Amino acid sequence: MDIQDLRIFERVAALQNLSAVGNEFSLTPGTISKRLQSLEDELGVRLFARSTRSIRITEEGRIFLEHAQRMLSEFEAAKASVDSNRGNPRGLIRLHSPARLRNQELAAGLCTFMAAYPEIDVQADISDRGGSVSDEGSDITIKAGALPDSSLIAKRLADDPMVIVAAPCYLDRAGTPATPQDLESHSCLVHGDLCHWPFWRKSSERSVRVAGRMRSNDVELLRKAACEGIGLIRVSEAYVAEDIQAGRLVPVLTNHDTSGDSAVWAIFPKSKNMLPRMRVFLDFLADWLKQPALARDEAPLFDLSRRSAAGQLTAPCAASNGKPANESNGKGAAAGRRAKISHQPRRGRSRPGASA
Repeated sequence: MDIQDLRIFERVAALQNLSAVGNEFSLTPGTISKRLQSLEDELGVRLFARSTRSIRITEEGRIFLEHAQRMLSEFEAAKASVDSNRGNPRGLIRLHSPARLRNQELAAGLCTFMAAYPEIDVQADISDRGGSVSDEGSDITIKAGALPDSSLIAKRLADDPMVIVAAPCYLDRAGTPATPQDLESHSCLVHGDLCHWPFWRKSSERSVRVAGRMRSNDVELLRKAACEGIGLIRVSEAYVAEDIQAGRLVPVLTNHDTSGDSAVWAIFPKSKNMLPRMRVFLDFLADWLKQPALARDEAPLFDLSRRSAAGQLTAPCAASNGKPANESNGKGAAAGRRAKISHQPRRGRSRPGASA
């Protein structure tokens, strides 16, 4: 049984799309179909029910999927043990994060992480697709709020509290809401289909129906509209930290809890072993998200020398001659000097948070 066939089978079960899986493996849909057929012939069962428009896993396929995931996990753990004798963490991390959750900040963090660990690849799925974590086919899933399943392994990364803000010109014109119910008479900028804004009091949730002149699934568009005085927006505090500091936006209803459980978690099924590449990524991400966005623009993130040997590597664009900094003097990594990655100030506006 080919280990690659198991990988293909697992991804088809997760995505239910031969073309998407083919893109991941750089294979045609026809080749993916043949690999699945070969696996079915070897097992003597149908793993998928196919039609001209869809493919879905059979009951026999679900049974085999549980065993296949364990086999792949054990194989990856064995491979990681061998790789650990050779030094740096390596391999692929499949990451899923909701489209509305701090992904501009996540994107900046991924770039810094991949510069620090050049032998780790990342496949990031940024979407609000449904399904349970165990069905998503990801190594790590980022989620906010209460954990959906007690059978999952979770690492708390950070807190992401929400605020309701508006431009001073809007508040001068429309007045400042004093209670959550006052929002019903205000212009509220709605993200997606979230037309109810929740509030918590002593762990009890209640919501207020909101409406306004603009609705969008693009939080940056809503942020700009709020800055222009179009209405109020409920948004991640981290996302509008610069606007609040500059006075472009003003928090309202600050004596009311608009966040509830604001924890951000990295979660994965128990079937996934904690491989070295996942461990260093989670440690990095926790450090990254706990850094205030404004402070992160002004100072180095952290000294990678306290991590693995990969800390000897620096960002490939750091040297003036276009070579990696640890090669610019001709001595390379053999010089044995620990390096820091300094996160340079971002150009333009980079937003860490998201609206809800």
